[in-house]
Amino acid sequence: MAVLIKLMQNKCSGSAANGKWFAKTVSTGNAHTEDIARKIEENTTFTHGEVKGMMDALVDVMTDMLQDGKTVAIDGFGRFRLVAESRSADKPEDFSIATNIKGVKCRFQPSGKRNGTGRTLHHAFSEKAEVKFAPKYDIDK
Repeated sequence: MAVLIKLMQNKCSGSAANGKWFAKTVSTGNAHTEDIARKIEENTTFTHGEVKGMMDALVDVMTDMLQDGKTVAIDGFGRFRLVAESRSADKPEDFSIATNIKGVKCRFQPSGKRNGTGRTLHHAFSEKAEVKFAPKYDIDK
């Protein structure tokens, strides 16, 4: 399978890229915990219930650790951390959590390896991904 794309035209009149075409990925569907548990069950000696239970426990433990201020690193997978988004204040004494904090979001950085020069990071999930036009958008035909 490949990452499927379609072409979209930039229609933002104020943009330097207005009128230019760019790739947009096309989703082939969603994979939920149940789907992942079934696939792991097929490839291991663990039962669907055991896998599902471990995945549920992982979410619970990660939530606790993240909310405790930790960065959660899962080797070979990536790093998760919570970040606060805020509005700026003119002076430190003007900053209020109640009014300046807009929310908290979870950021994910996939695992990867640097190339020989150390400048380019190759992410584990996308390193060997193939890109193809979605069938409806195949311009090679």
